[in-house]
Amino acid sequence: MSNRIGKDSSIPQRRRDGCTECRRKKVKCDLKKPICSRCTRFPKECRYEINIINRNVVIRTRPREANRRNESVNQSLNPIVHQPVLNLSPSLSSKESQFFMHIFNTETAPRLFPAAPALFLQRIIASSLETPHLLYALLASACSHHSRLIQDTGPSSRVSCLRFTNLSISSLRSALSETNATLTAETVTTAMALCTNDVCNGNMQTWRTHLGGVMRLLGAFLDSQGTQRIADPYIQCLVKWFTTMDVLAGLSGLGTSGVMSSDTGLLDRSFDLLTPHVDDICGYSLKLAPLLARLSQLLQRQCHTGPVMQQDILAEAQGLEIEILSLVECSVSGGDSIELKNTNLAFVHSALLHLHRRVQTLPRNHDAVKEDIRKIIAAVEDIPPFSSANILILWPMFSVGCETDDTNEREFIHNRMGDMQSLGMGNFTRARELLTKFWASETSLPWDIYFANLGLELVLF
Repeated sequence: MSNRIGKDSSIPQRRRDGCTECRRKKVKCDLKKPICSRCTRFPKECRYEINIINRNVVIRTRPREANRRNESVNQSLNPIVHQPVLNLSPSLSSKESQFFMHIFNTETAPRLFPAAPALFLQRIIASSLETPHLLYALLASACSHHSRLIQDTGPSSRVSCLRFTNLSISSLRSALSETNATLTAETVTTAMALCTNDVCNGNMQTWRTHLGGVMRLLGAFLDSQGTQRIADPYIQCLVKWFTTMDVLAGLSGLGTSGVMSSDTGLLDRSFDLLTPHVDDICGYSLKLAPLLARLSQLLQRQCHTGPVMQQDILAEAQGLEIEILSLVECSVSGGDSIELKNTNLAFVHSALLHLHRRVQTLPRNHDAVKEDIRKIIAAVEDIPPFSSANILILWPMFSVGCETDDTNEREFIHNRMGDMQSLGMGNFTRARELLTKFWASETSLPWDIYFANLGLELVLF
């Protein structure tokens, strides 16, 4: 793993995926299609290259060449066994699909998984070239992400995203309904991609349906793999991807409770949780995941128990606090990443903040609460403003934003979330809007109760 995830500069870096003319001139391209803003006077020079990662091989095609089948390439990346060569999918025959596959490769995938191992992202893209339902899910994700990047709110973008989504769902249903159909990793990946896109687009009701489906598909898939721990690193990444969504769903307020498993059972089946390293999918130590699940369960019990049970909850909270604190010092496997160490710290202290405020109901001016806030802010400050590591810590940012009354701290959180919003992260857009609404209300209610009373849902993933 590289020593730094993002750039140290606070200035957004020029994209490397612009049109050929903007890249030649070394200027920032706004990615508008079919012609970017800088090329409106000379539209014939505005072309986009299509970059598709094929395992460990990058295939480059220009739009006018994309319909030609690519010659076979060698795929020998371990630990993946040698498989038949892949051709450019027939589903990528249109210029629109080629453009959005390019966007997924260069913009969307690195944003959704900023610290993930290259093997994971390469395999997702390579598998999609042979799996229509996965390919359409990735195209839907790239389409919606691109519309946010260029701030295109027109109907054409929504129609394209919806079309790719519907194609993915119908293709997935067909694949699952086939006689003797077997669950594959690609099936699970498709469901997770659709679910993640729902969160970014703010489709909460659809998200609940999709995440429940992901849980069943992933559980059934792991059952089909036998009782031993999963050794395939790609499958392990899928499990961690689901666990992150599932656990944070239970901590994102009152409205999402009771739907997800939040018991990290799938994680237990796939990993030895004794290692305290910071994970490159979750952004925190895997040892923290079951503690976050227990915190979620305490929050639900807190809402539905009487005074006698409250004492039991507080006793459990004290023990949980000690376990959470033990994860402050976690190393990063394979290297020393300042960003990942700080994302872990942000999660650890956010867990303590939720424990102190939502379970133990300490007031905002309590020393323990103020210390939690200070340490979360310090962890975020140690991550450069436009580092992609910020994408991992929406939950900590939102948490501290809801609990601090300090104007400077609120402004800092608002600006940092805005940096990620400018990268096309729709989940940051929604969370930032709700945070602003919460501040403007000047309510004395806790944030989770305030949003529940308004019937508003959020998922801080």
